[in-house]
Amino acid sequence: MDFQICTQAIFESQAERFLKDFLERGYSKSTISGYKSHLNRLKKYVFSLPEQTYTEKSAHVFIVDILPTLAVSESTRKHIQTAIRHFNDYLLHRPYKFRINKSAQLPPLIFRNIIDDYVADMAAQGYKPATIEVRKIFAIQFLVSIYEQGIRSLKEVSGTHVGCSVLSAGSVEGMCQKLPHFLRYLHKKGLTDLELQNAVPSVISEKKLPSVYDTQELVQILAGINTTTLIGKRDYAVLIILMTYGLRVKDLIELKTENIDFQHGYISFKQSKTGMPYCAELLPPVKDALESYLSEVNPLLENRKLFYSTQAPYQPLSRGAVWSIVSGRIHSAAVVADGRHQGPHAMRSSLASGLIADNVPYPIVQKILGHTDPNATKRYVAIDIEQLRKCSLECPIATGKFLSYLEGGEWK
Repeated sequence: MDFQICTQAIFESQAERFLKDFLERGYSKSTISGYKSHLNRLKKYVFSLPEQTYTEKSAHVFIVDILPTLAVSESTRKHIQTAIRHFNDYLLHRPYKFRINKSAQLPPLIFRNIIDDYVADMAAQGYKPATIEVRKIFAIQFLVSIYEQGIRSLKEVSGTHVGCSVLSAGSVEGMCQKLPHFLRYLHKKGLTDLELQNAVPSVISEKKLPSVYDTQELVQILAGINTTTLIGKRDYAVLIILMTYGLRVKDLIELKTENIDFQHGYISFKQSKTGMPYCAELLPPVKDALESYLSEVNPLLENRKLFYSTQAPYQPLSRGAVWSIVSGRIHSAAVVADGRHQGPHAMRSSLASGLIADNVPYPIVQKILGHTDPNATKRYVAIDIEQLRKCSLECPIATGKFLSYLEGGEWK
């Protein structure tokens, strides 16, 4: 059985029903919004073809031929492909196993008060809502797991039960990181006799080196932008801010016109991650770029977010949009990424590594990047080859079996 959708109106109607079905099954609004965006991208492609008919075959052509050419991250490509596959399954009435919404999962009734008290305790200690929410999710998963293992009292929980709950988690790494806090809370409140956090295995995630671009490459990226158009002015302003200040993308998209003081020459805002104030001099190249961009859009954006899409309905830029801007401009400038990340964080990493290479003291780099943890800044030392070269030791002279092996002999 196949399907054929011959008009955009029918495609949009089917997509709307599909998204409504996913929403009713507990998928988040952000996921639904992402699926909608991906299907709109698919719709534009299909109905730009001479046949103007959506079939499973045209979807396959889009995935194989068009998707790899899009200036999006690898994870976004996977999301697009998943959205299309689910949409096709919906159109063909194929069975699909909907995932359990972990954030909506409830703990067993006998443990429900414990979760409520745990959340209240974290709030009283001043933890951020996002931190509380993610810890709550893993705490609930743990309680569900031990309940399924036959536990009806927390006094009965052993290290074996903890290990089983970790291994059964959807994200073992996440459980290993978040569960110890909950277990320490339980022991502190006298709800468990054992310090069960010691039974949680340590998971060391892979530490990848930051992706950086050198000064010549950054200049090449900026030089490749046509600043005579509105989209060019916006993209140039976005990139030069990222390159100059190394802002987190969340802070960039939340910038408002009121955060830019042209009269006194500074940029200031409250950092979303740390809650700490940020203030820096508005350097001339950044000031010129912003003035050029705002000269065309300022009447519409007074005391509103700074960066918007250039087409109706003129929505504020999202994280994904900023990623596409940066990635697209890297490709347009013919800068070879050669395995490096191509998003906004690569611009932040480039600034950090450049400052460290110029021997700027760590406390200053830390302040520029808005790090509260000094160790977060030190990780950029790993990519400063010239500085590391000064710490290298002379290679010892080969002797014995190793020397024989180097000279062509066998290793014995």
